[in-house]
Amino acid sequence: MRKQGIVLCSLIFLLLVGFQPEASAMDMKTIEGQSIKVPAQGRKTIIHFWTSWCPPCREELPRFQSFYDQHQSDVQLITINLLNAEQNERAVKQFIKANQLSFPIVFDRTGEMMKKYKVITIPSTFFLNEKGKLEKSIVGPITVEQMKTWSEKKS
Repeated sequence: MRKQGIVLCSLIFLLLVGFQPEASAMDMKTIEGQSIKVPAQGRKTIIHFWTSWCPPCREELPRFQSFYDQHQSDVQLITINLLNAEQNERAVKQFIKANQLSFPIVFDRTGEMMKKYKVITIPSTFFLNEKGKLEKSIVGPITVEQMKTWSEKKS
């Protein structure tokens, strides 16, 4: 029985390690057409995947604005809307406008970025250090305090 438990734990560990996304640099365009490189070398980067119909996403995204306003010079915040999982683009743009979101938002129209980061559940957030290496990921809602604590931590 103990041997089966060790084998099971080993398999779970290997699966979890295997599901870590590769954080290689990607050139992206925001919904405003601005080109950005993700992750930004020399700056910590937070990549957040969301949809406008997701209740935790709808609740947390407006709070991200205050984090962005205070930390945009030292932390790159990129939110990626899974447009391929949305009702339509117009509904997403209305949500963005209604919540006055001004941080960089990228549309994942085809699911390519979702696959690259192996996103299964939304919201999902990835924290990359100044060298572009993944330090932490969180599946589910996050708070501004969690982002602030991570961003102020010395790497």
